Amino acid sequence: MTAWFGALEGRSLELSRGLNILYAPNESGKSTWCAFLRTMLYGLDTSQRARAGQKPDKLKYRPWSGAPMSGSLEAETANGPVTVRRWTERENQPMQAFSATVTGTETPAWGITAETAGETLTGMPRAVFERSVFIRQAGMEMENDPELDRRISAIVSSGDEEVSFLEAEKRLRAWQRRRRSGKRGRIPELQEAMEENRRRLQEIRERTCSIAEAEEEIAGLERQRLDREKRMMDARNEQRRRALSDMGEARQAVGRAEQTRRAAAEESGRAAEDLAESPFGALEPEAAAQKAGADQSRAEELYAAAAGMPSPGRAAWLLLPAVLAAVLAFLLPWRIPLLAAGAALFVLAGARYAHLRRGREAGERMLEERSALLSEYGAARPEEIPALLEEYRALWEASRQADARLAAAEQALAAARTHQKETEARAMNDLDFQNGDNEAVRQSREAERLRDRIGALKERRAREEGQLRSLENPLVLETELAEQERQYADLLRQEEALQLALETLTRADGELQERLSPRLAKKAAEYFSLLTDGRYDELTLTRDLSAHARRAGDAVGWDADYLSAGARDQLYLALRLALCDLALPGEEICPIVLDDALVTFDGERMARALELMRRIAEERQVLLFTCHRREGAYFAGDEAVNLVDLTEERNDDETDGE
Repeated sequence: MTAWFGALEGRSLELSRGLNILYAPNESGKSTWCAFLRTMLYGLDTSQRARAGQKPDKLKYRPWSGAPMSGSLEAETANGPVTVRRWTERENQPMQAFSATVTGTETPAWGITAETAGETLTGMPRAVFERSVFIRQAGMEMENDPELDRRISAIVSSGDEEVSFLEAEKRLRAWQRRRRSGKRGRIPELQEAMEENRRRLQEIRERTCSIAEAEEEIAGLERQRLDREKRMMDARNEQRRRALSDMGEARQAVGRAEQTRRAAAEESGRAAEDLAESPFGALEPEAAAQKAGADQSRAEELYAAAAGMPSPGRAAWLLLPAVLAAVLAFLLPWRIPLLAAGAALFVLAGARYAHLRRGREAGERMLEERSALLSEYGAARPEEIPALLEEYRALWEASRQADARLAAAEQALAAARTHQKETEARAMNDLDFQNGDNEAVRQSREAERLRDRIGALKERRAREEGQLRSLENPLVLETELAEQERQYADLLRQEEALQLALETLTRADGELQERLSPRLAKKAAEYFSLLTDGRYDELTLTRDLSAHARRAGDAVGWDADYLSAGARDQLYLALRLALCDLALPGEEICPIVLDDALVTFDGERMARALELMRRIAEERQVLLFTCHRREGAYFAGDEAVNLVDLTEERNDDETDGE
C-alpha cells in the first residue's frame, strides 16, 4: 500500500502472506493504515457529517501537507495481481476517482469498479467486513447487520445469501410502518383522511343546515320587518294627521286670540282717547275729583272777584270838578289857584281812572281765566263741573275695564302662542322619524333592528354559501370516503397478514438461531476457552450477537458487560474469529486486520492469542497492528512471521527525503 492519507505522506507498506506484526507507538499511523486499507477497498464515505468529538473521514484523514488525498493498493488474487488506485480530482470529492488494473499494465481488472472493489477482493460487503475481519480495539463488540445476517443465515440454510432475517424483518416492519407507525403510515394517513372527509361532510351538512336555518330565520324576520314598517307608516300617517290637526287648531286659537286682542286693543285705545279728550286727562278718579272741586271753586272765585271790580267810568265825576276849576280859572280872578285845583283834580281823576282801569283789566283777566277754566270742561258754568266729573268717572271705569280686557286678551294670545309653539314642537317631534320619541320612530327602530339582523343573517348565509362552495362536492367526498374505507379495511387485512408474517418469520428465525447459535457459540467458546486457558468453557448468543459467558464450574453465565475490559475484548475476539470461520468459508480467503486488538490482554493471554493468530495465518493473511513491542518480541527469530517496525520505515522515509 502507498498512501497520501492523513499523516501518511507518500509512505508505503509492503506486507507478506501469513502473519504480519506491525509495530508503531501511539500516533504513528497504525489506525490511519487500517482506515486507508478500508478506504482503498470500499471507498471514502463523503456523506459522513461531523459529530460531537468525531470528525468525518474526509476531514480526519486529509493529508497534513495539504496535498490531495490519494493512494494505491496492490493485492494478490485468485485471478492474478491487481492494482487499485483512488485519488482526488476535485477538492470537495476526495478519493472519488478510481481505477483497477492488472498490476504492471493498464488493463482493467475484471470489471472491478469503485463500488464493487471491496466486495470483489474480499468476498464480502463493507458491513460484513467491518463486523468480522476488521477488528479494532475501540470496536471489538459485535453489531448485527442485514449483510452479516445474510452470511449467518447461509450457514444454517440453503447457502443462499439473499436470505436475511434482519432484512426481511426490516422490510416487513417497513411495510408495517408504511401502513401504521404511530401517527405515520398509510393506515393513520387514511384514518386522518377519512376523519377529514367525515369532518368535511359534517361541515357541509352543518353549513347546509345553517344556511337553511338562516333562510328560515330571514323569512320570519322579513315578515316581522314588513309588519313593523307597515305599523311605522300607519303611525307616521296618524302622527302627520294629528300634528297637522293640532297645529291647525293651535293656529286658529292664536288667530282668535289675536282678533280678540285687536278688538280689546281698539276698545282700550278708544277708552284712552276718550279719557285723553276729557278735561281730566288720565288722572285717577280721586285726583280728578280734587281737580274738579278745585277748578269749580276757582271758577266761582274768579267770577266773584271779577264781579266785585269797579268800572273805570266812576272816575269821570272827578273830571267835572277839574273842568269846572279850569273854566272858573278863566272866569274868576283867582285863576292860578283854580288852575292848580283843577290840575290837581285832573291828576286825581286820572289816577283814579288808571286805578279803576287796572281793576277792570284784572277782572277781565279773571273772567278770561274763568272762561278758560270752564272751557277745559266744556261747561258754561261751574255748576256743570260735577256732572262732567261723573261722566269722567264712567269713562275711567270703562277705560280700566277695556285695559283689563286687553290684558286678558294679550295673556290669552300669549298662552295661545305658547300652546302653538308647544303644539308645533310636539308636532315636530312627532314628525321627526329619525331621532324623535314617538310610535313611528319606535316602529322604525324596531324595523331597523330587524334589517340589521336580517343583514347579519344574510352575511352569515353568504359566508356559509361561500365556504360551502369552497368545499368539495359532497357526492365526490362520499365516494372518496367509501373508497378510503375500502382501502382502510384492505390495509387492516394487510396489517393483520404482515403481523402474521412477522410472527411466522420470527418463529422461523428462532429455528435458524437454534441451529446457528449453538454452532457459532460453540466455535466462539472454543476460541474463548483457548484464550483464557479454560477459565470460560461456555458461551450463549442473543439475536443481536450479544454474548454471555459462563466460567467453568459456575451455574449461570455472565453478560459481557460484567467482564473485565481484557476478558470482554477476548470474548468478542473469539466471537469474531468464530464468525470468520463460519461466515467466511475457505474459498473466500480474506485478510484479518487487527488494530491494537490485544492491547488489553495480559502477557499470558496475549501469547495464547498470538499462537491462535499464527494458526489462523496458515490459511489467511493476518495484519496485527500494535503499539507494544511484546508481540514482535514473542516472534523474534521466527521467519514465518513478518515483523515490521513502522517507525523505522518512517525514519527511512525521512532520511531519503533529507
